[in-house]
Amino acid sequence: MKIVKVQIPIVTNDPHALALVYAKGRKGMAQQKLDHATLVAMGDDIKGYFRAELGKDGRWHIGGRVKDQDW
Repeated sequence: MKIVKVQIPIVTNDPHALALVYAKGRKGMAQQKLDHATLVAMGDDIKGYFRAELGKDGRWHIGGRVKDQDW
């Protein structure tokens, strides 16, 4: 499992805006809809770090939140 950064757009008028998800070094960069558990874990934060695995479909399968990283 890798650690990924999940970023929600700061400003948007799209209620279905996609999040940006990527591993260190911007590897595996993907825009994707977040599942309910990830949204809850994000709370009011615009970015957070999570354990995740990159699926064959090019989407990250996001697990639990981890402490903030320095990248």
